[in-house]
Amino acid sequence: MDDGTTRTPGGYWDPLPTARRLLVEHPHLNQFGGLWADRNWRNVPGPFYGADTDSMQMGRQDAPFHIAYDDEFGLLDGREFVYRQPTDAAQTHDLLNGCFFGHGGFAMDGDEHWTDASVREWWQERGRVREWAITTSDRWSRVRGEYRAHYRDAAQGLRSYLAHLDGGLNEYLRNYLFHLAEGRSPHPGEARPELLRSRRPGPPRTADPLLAGYFVAAPEPLTGSGMPRNELLTTASDCLMDRLPLDGCWFDTPAEALAACAPVDLPADARLFALLVPGDHADAFVTDIREAETHEPVLLSHLDRSGPTPAPAEGGRTLGWEVLGYDDGVLHTWLCNDLHDDAVRDLGTTTDTRGLLPDRATAERVATWANARDDTKPVTWFPATLLTWDTPIETTFVPVVTGAPALQPTPWWERLADLF
Repeated sequence: MDDGTTRTPGGYWDPLPTARRLLVEHPHLNQFGGLWADRNWRNVPGPFYGADTDSMQMGRQDAPFHIAYDDEFGLLDGREFVYRQPTDAAQTHDLLNGCFFGHGGFAMDGDEHWTDASVREWWQERGRVREWAITTSDRWSRVRGEYRAHYRDAAQGLRSYLAHLDGGLNEYLRNYLFHLAEGRSPHPGEARPELLRSRRPGPPRTADPLLAGYFVAAPEPLTGSGMPRNELLTTASDCLMDRLPLDGCWFDTPAEALAACAPVDLPADARLFALLVPGDHADAFVTDIREAETHEPVLLSHLDRSGPTPAPAEGGRTLGWEVLGYDDGVLHTWLCNDLHDDAVRDLGTTTDTRGLLPDRATAERVATWANARDDTKPVTWFPATLLTWDTPIETTFVPVVTGAPALQPTPWWERLADLF
C-alpha cells in the first residue's frame, strides 16, 4: 500500500488512464456512479471525488492515504470523500479498492467539472475545511467504547488531511490547474499558475463607509480592568457581545436576520445592527480574513468586490464609531485588548455609554495609535461605525403554557414593509 507521498517528477500525473485499465482488468471495482451535483464539499479538487456514498465508512481499509470520513449524519453515519488524489499507479490501485465500498457513490469525472475559477475558489475557502477537520478530529479522538479504534483511525484521516492542506496540496493544485488548461503535465521549469492571483491595483476605493453586514444582538453591561464601564455596551466584536441567534452570525440582508431570529426566544432589547467600514480601510480587513483562511461569506461578498456595495436599509440610526481587528476567525475590539486606559492617558479619548467613540476622526486616531503598538492582537486595526434600528426584534417563539392559549405574534415577513 502506497503512503500517498510519492512526488511526480515534472508535475502532474494523470491517474485516469491507469484507472480505466484497472477497471477493465478488475470490472468488479467499477463502482463509480456518483454525481457532481451531490459532491461532498470536503473533496480536494481532482478527478476523483465522493458524492452520495454509503455511510459504512470502510474505504480507509484500502485507501487510508486518500479517503476520509465526514460527520454529516452523526457518529457512525458519515459519508466518504477524497482528501488526497493519487499521483502514481500504486496509489490509483489503492483508491479504486477503497472506492469499491462506497457502493456507487464515488466518481472519477472531476476533470469534466473543475475549472480554473472553481479550483481557485475552493483553495481560497479551504479555511472552512480546516475548521471542520480540526473540530471533528478532536471530537472523534475522544470517542470511547466499542468503536474507539474506528474513530481513532477516522480522526487520523482528518489529521492527514490537515497535513496535506499545509503540505503538498498547493503544488498539486498548481499542476492540476496547468493540466486542466493545457491537457498535459508542465515540463520541468515551465511556469505554472499561482492559486491566489495577485490583485492588479485598481482605482482608489471610496473613503465612504461600506456595508459589511447585519447582525442581531442585545446590548450588555461591561465591567473589567482596563475597560470603560458601560451599561449598554454595543460592538460588532465577537469578544464582548453575543450575536444572535448564534455567535458569529452575519446576515446579508435585514430579512435574513429577522428570519433567522424568528423561532428564537430573544431578549426584549434585541436590535438589528449594521457594521459599516470605510472603503479605504476595507482592503486591510479583507486581507486579514483571507490570511486567516476562515469562512466569512457575508463580509467578503460585501467588501471584497469590484462592483458597488449594497446600501444599508433605510431607517437606520448611527450610534457611533469603534476600532476593530480580525484575527483567526474572531473580530476583536480595541476595548478587549486593554487599550482603553492607555488611550485615555495618551490620546485623551472618551467613549459614550455604549463604549463607542464620537466620530470617525477619533476612531482613525485610535486605530493608527493601536497599529503602532506591539502589545495587541496581531491584527490591522481599523475604524468602523454602527447603525441600529430602534424597533425591537419580535419573534414567533411562544413558550408552551399549560391551560393558556398560545400567543401568535405577527410574523416577521408581515412587518418588513413597516420596518424598512
